[in-house]
Amino acid sequence: VSTRFMQGQGSLINLARSRLKLLEVVCLPSLMQQTIFDHDTQSEVYQYTKWEEEVNHLNEHHHSSKRVMDPLFLWIIKVDPNIDQTILDELNAVLEPVKQFTLVVGSNTNYGIGIKPGGWRDGQAGQNILDAYDNGQVFFPGGDVNATTTHQMLRRAHDAREDRVVIETRLDADDAVNVDYIAALQTSALRTLVEPTISGYNDTTTGEEDSAPNQQSNEEKGGIQTAKWLYWCPHAHVQWNPSSGADGGSDESPGMLQVYQMPMTCVTAGLSLGFAVGTAEEDVPRYEHSKIYWEIAVNHNNKGKIRSSSTTTGDDTEERRSRDKHDCGLYPSEHCAVFVKDPMIAAFRSRAVTSAGMHNIEAQGAPSRETPQKYKERAAKLWEHSIRRQFGIETARAKVAADFMLENHLGTVRDNLRGQCTHGHSCKMSSLEKLQMTIDILEEEIGGVDVYAAVLTKE
Repeated sequence: VSTRFMQGQGSLINLARSRLKLLEVVCLPSLMQQTIFDHDTQSEVYQYTKWEEEVNHLNEHHHSSKRVMDPLFLWIIKVDPNIDQTILDELNAVLEPVKQFTLVVGSNTNYGIGIKPGGWRDGQAGQNILDAYDNGQVFFPGGDVNATTTHQMLRRAHDAREDRVVIETRLDADDAVNVDYIAALQTSALRTLVEPTISGYNDTTTGEEDSAPNQQSNEEKGGIQTAKWLYWCPHAHVQWNPSSGADGGSDESPGMLQVYQMPMTCVTAGLSLGFAVGTAEEDVPRYEHSKIYWEIAVNHNNKGKIRSSSTTTGDDTEERRSRDKHDCGLYPSEHCAVFVKDPMIAAFRSRAVTSAGMHNIEAQGAPSRETPQKYKERAAKLWEHSIRRQFGIETARAKVAADFMLENHLGTVRDNLRGQCTHGHSCKMSSLEKLQMTIDILEEEIGGVDVYAAVLTKE
């Protein structure tokens, strides 16, 4: 799981503290409470495979055994190499509860999901971290007590990159994934990216529709299909606009929540890419997140398997060969990029002035404006019944974060404006205009002009 934090913006203290508060309240608990850590869930993930008995045995003897087990996934947080030391210390303190599977790496170089090739499979991502370690730029939450053990674990993961299935997940510091998300990914990967002759996978029950994209009858598809690579996109997600009673919202509410589905669009929160053993980085088509589903599942959808070159001649063969990069081995190839529908609401996104892109964020003098009563009622139900259970996010702590964002609002907006267009960050004119307008509004409020009320009246 890859997260970026203040890369290229290490001296912007107000922005860093606001982002850190969101990481602590939103991102951290969603990973810390992943159900993949539960022994029963692990048994379900490996059910019907040859590893099922081994996993159950390890779990039964986990506490009595002296065997050191590597974590079930790694959380790699990339920070500016020159990040303010106070912010780095605060970040490592916040991450202490997840120190067993978390690394903070001082590097402005990113690999993994994106338009450029390069990631864990080809060794660039792992080598970047190992080089950072040699240069004293890998920081360990909870202190350096386990630095040597963690370095050895990282080396094992790097060395095994070609012999194991690799799943890369993108997660911004102010976003979260459903607590069942990692388990769902690993279950799908075992069923889809591993040959049944290797995994021994043999599910005699009727497959659940969304557990893997190739759950058809063997008679229909001529045997279980195996993918060379696969993209997973959260299908539905929650958007949170942090607010407080000062802007017309409830004094008890952390802010507005709305559930979205983006047609044919992969949101960045939880966007994942899996590699089967033998698949190279250059074998996978690369697009920006908003184009992945359209290009792979729609624009380059191959309805049927190309059985052999002898069945095609001339230009037709060349045309099919040119589509090979979008052919992951599943047919129809629309299954090569799939929306995760279980868990149904897969991701949680913070839409605050800490965001680089500023999408769905209006220029204003407080984190969000007054909204119609029906939306307030719906948000209250989500906070009460769903958010803690599905994402591990505590309502009371989200309220503290929203209040912090309000108190630190002007400084955060000013820093975000300074951080726009720095290397690796958004440079949208619309974002610059919204940030500057917010600063103008806030500064006029400080001067005694009730601009916020005027804006609401005008609208």
